[in-house]
Amino acid sequence: MKKFKLLYLVVAILSLCMLFAACGGGEQGSGKTKITLTVWGSQEDQAMLKEMCAAYAAANPDKEYKFLFGVQGEGDAADKVLNDVSAGPDVFSCSRDQITKLIAGGAIARIGGQSEIDVKANNTLTSVQSASVTIGGETQLFAYPCTEDNTLFLYYDKSVLGVDDVDTLDELLDKAHAAGKKVHFKLNDDGWYLSSFFFAYDDLKYDVTYDEALKETGVSINYNTANGLKVMKALAKYINHPALVIQTEDSKLIAGFTPTAEGVVEVAAGVSGIWNAKSVEAQLGENMGVAKLPTVQMGGETKQLTTYMGCKLIGVNGYSQNKAEAHKLAQWLTNEQNQIKRFETRGFGPSNKVAAANEAVKNDKVLSAVLAQAQFSRAQSSVPGNYWTPMGALVTPFIEMKENDTLKNITDAELQELLDALVSQIAKEPEAAN
Repeated sequence: MKKFKLLYLVVAILSLCMLFAACGGGEQGSGKTKITLTVWGSQEDQAMLKEMCAAYAAANPDKEYKFLFGVQGEGDAADKVLNDVSAGPDVFSCSRDQITKLIAGGAIARIGGQSEIDVKANNTLTSVQSASVTIGGETQLFAYPCTEDNTLFLYYDKSVLGVDDVDTLDELLDKAHAAGKKVHFKLNDDGWYLSSFFFAYDDLKYDVTYDEALKETGVSINYNTANGLKVMKALAKYINHPALVIQTEDSKLIAGFTPTAEGVVEVAAGVSGIWNAKSVEAQLGENMGVAKLPTVQMGGETKQLTTYMGCKLIGVNGYSQNKAEAHKLAQWLTNEQNQIKRFETRGFGPSNKVAAANEAVKNDKVLSAVLAQAQFSRAQSSVPGNYWTPMGALVTPFIEMKENDTLKNITDAELQELLDALVSQIAKEPEAAN
């Protein structure tokens, strides 16, 4: 009988231990599942991302979250993530043109189920299309949209330029030069900006074909046709203007808008995007003007500079060890609340339909410039894999020629040679079918 009592006592003790472990023990006695997630975003977004992730942890107190942050711009996310996919981030920011490469490398997870339903219901059609790819005739969702405003427009100093002065690039440059000031337009080392000249002609375009693994099987591009030559002649003329600065970047633009000790502002206008809105406004204050990009003269015609329109996206690594948790975090980072936070913090325009209807968003003057330029834009999708580097280098030869005062003498044959070299670097003959 004593043996049975002893056995019952042991069983009871074991049961109590198991109950304690289930209710309050856990790892290190916390009782919470510990989850580590690595999040990559741009340098400018780091503080904001940390706040968003801290709020996510607070909203999910049943688990213990540890977040690791990395700095990575959206424009080259694919190369960085694919460098070591298994050791890469769980959640990361990317631009639309990076998705194809990420899918091909298995580095971005498809979104399905209720998450897909929610994304499509809550966001604009354009942003959902930007986050989707058609594979084998089926359109599949691969990312969570978080903005719809990724395009270029003009910032200008209203104390120097009037509304009518920024309608045409010729007038803009002449007025700036007369005032002893510069106009920044990053046409060198950035094909995203430079494409706005080529896109002014509807017929100048590229086309990419893919196999089912999303490997490029062919790329066609016609930038070296007659209209492409008109673009190059116009570029040579505008770049040769003494007021135009094409070797620039965000920091140089902001510095140019910053008053000197004597109160002088060196830059009259600059082409940039919504990511610089707060920085420009901090320098120009009430004198900050915004407008769509100006028209240009090409081939004896007035043409409107036409930009890419893209959306910032959040992707989940297909190799994430915490994929379900990563999807939940990605949804949180792109929800209505955090899209408004992006607007308030960085001035970004929301893709979330409710956030976009927010009164503060609708009344924002910078977003009004985005909407004006949106009428003259192309969706940033299916960009050839070898597009950006050759485009970025296309007008580099113009820089030395401008310094040597020989750019004004460049011949059509020389311009055509540059175009032919560009196309040869980007184009790819279709692969023969197996």
